[in-house]
Amino acid sequence: MRSITSKFPDGRVGAGLLLLRLSAAISIVATPVLTQSATRSWIVTLLAVGLLIGLWTRMAAALCVGLLIFFILRSATSTGAAAQVLQMAAIIVSGAGSYSADAIMFGRRTIVLGSGEG
Repeated sequence: MRSITSKFPDGRVGAGLLLLRLSAAISIVATPVLTQSATRSWIVTLLAVGLLIGLWTRMAAALCVGLLIFFILRSATSTGAAAQVLQMAAIIVSGAGSYSADAIMFGRRTIVLGSGEG
């Protein structure tokens, strides 16, 4: 059965997904519990860049959810992280949108089967 929604929506919905990815990238970089260690700060920075440009967006968001849940369970001060988990879940469900690297790599393609000359 075909889906009634576009895999990489554009227009206002695509712009909204771009803003959601931007907001998610800023929020995980600004979360102090995620960037306390030098090793974690590099991982979080790479995930934020992936979210920002829309490169392997669903995988980056799923990794962010894993990190956030891990630190929610370890930390007593994790009120903002729960909201970030919901934000990442929204990205996982909705995808990257047409203004992303994923749309360029995996978007619609036109296949030409022949030139018609024989």
